[in-house]
Amino acid sequence: MKIGLVIPSFYPATVYGGPIFSTLHAAEELAKLEGVEVYVSSTNANMTKRLNVETNKWILFQDDFYVKYYNETKVGKFSFALLFNLWRDIKKADVIHIQSIFSTPTPIALFYAKLFKKPALLSPRGQFGSWCLENGSGFKQKWLNWFIRPFANKIIWHATADQEKNEILAIFPNAKVEVIPNGVEYDLFQKSDVLSKNEFVNRFLQKEADVDKIIISMGRLQKKKGFDILIDSFAKVIEKQSDILLCIAGPDEGERINLEQQIEKLGLDEKVFLVGSIEGQDKIDFLANADLFVLPSHNENFGNVYIESLAVGTPIIASKNTPWEEVEEAGCGKWVNNSVDETMTAIIDMLQNDREIMRTNSRLFAKKYDWKNIAVQFKKIFEEMLGE
Repeated sequence: MKIGLVIPSFYPATVYGGPIFSTLHAAEELAKLEGVEVYVSSTNANMTKRLNVETNKWILFQDDFYVKYYNETKVGKFSFALLFNLWRDIKKADVIHIQSIFSTPTPIALFYAKLFKKPALLSPRGQFGSWCLENGSGFKQKWLNWFIRPFANKIIWHATADQEKNEILAIFPNAKVEVIPNGVEYDLFQKSDVLSKNEFVNRFLQKEADVDKIIISMGRLQKKKGFDILIDSFAKVIEKQSDILLCIAGPDEGERINLEQQIEKLGLDEKVFLVGSIEGQDKIDFLANADLFVLPSHNENFGNVYIESLAVGTPIIASKNTPWEEVEEAGCGKWVNNSVDETMTAIIDMLQNDREIMRTNSRLFAKKYDWKNIAVQFKKIFEEMLGE
């Protein structure tokens, strides 16, 4: 079975966050399964620049896993090379998996998939969340009507959670939707260094501080993530417990200056820290050595960093705009409205729980999301689409 995966940007374009890693890891594990070959068609887009990769040729990533990068004619906008050549990739594939909604490769791939009678799976990757639809370009509704709706009932849709499934059905009521969650490199996230609180502060903040608890968050610094809510909540928490720190990791996407001004205005310069991007082993150690992970996002179809935190054993607080209701029953988190007061209350409650019990519960919960298990679910869907 040859899977043709179409996505506007691909690894190593990590500036685009979670979907890049999700697609990479799913493709890696799919290609390891018997009888599966994966061919990724993408562009060399990398936000405001281009990736330094060879273009217009298949590059071997691993056995049975190939990637072709088409040159982005106008950075972040359009690729003529993809427009005129993608049909060849789709024609050679058995089944097509298209990712993203509001990008030019999507309607192009949908058109060619229909033309060559190839079954197609479409993953919105969180772009149907109400916050995402209401913020940004007013052209989105027209895009959906002109370029997506003509194909909506002729394909299979992929949602990462029931929440996203409902978002899809709210727009396309007759769509057929399959739910497969994102995954985590579970074994990798078990390999963390144990740090004392002082060692954590020295390593990630390059300073000395005597603290009892460390709260963390992680994500691109943008309004969607709700970091302003988190900071306001933390300001109320330290009125009750002062010996704690909040560390927020992630690259800036235009929000850092606003968060810095908020921190200064609240007098939290020695309590709240924006530590920039953290990757690799540093990221694992950052997540593993905190007491609590909090991200009151306005919308997440999945939110890879939540499951990564759980995989290392750190419990989470997620907003009800994310699909993490199960963590409450599993004893490894809170699922609350992303208001200042509810987030504050959840933080206080979680910090009073037994850390070692929550560590065990978090890892047990995360294990079922191992990418090996997720790849098997994708293969089953593709086989059903092909009538196998």
